[in-house]
Amino acid sequence: MKNISPHVNIYKFPITAISSIATRITGLSLTGIYVGSGIVCFFDKKDYLKDQYDKLSYINKKIINYSIIGPSVYHSLGGFRHIIWDKYPEIFLKNNSVKKSSFLIFSLTVPFSYLFEKLI
Repeated sequence: MKNISPHVNIYKFPITAISSIATRITGLSLTGIYVGSGIVCFFDKKDYLKDQYDKLSYINKKIINYSIIGPSVYHSLGGFRHIIWDKYPEIFLKNNSVKKSSFLIFSLTVPFSYLFEKLI
């Protein structure tokens, strides 16, 4: 295995790159969730899954809920951000603005996920 060039280790990973990677990961996870759910519905196992979910402990239910709600909220906020970028690129596609929007998306994901989980 080759060593990483020494200069790579001294740079801080920018929040904008982390935000972009997180958007792609949440999109991939949501695709898996939705495709898996579709397959379950196709084979008519909804009642079985609901029964298994109902048997879970409170903590396990919360983990499952947040593993679906969190990526959904984050990915949706990222989608709204891209709509704004497409509509007003001259205003919002500047380095400082992109950095602020990345922090905003990360900081809004937790409270919005909590609120949506309470609605379920």
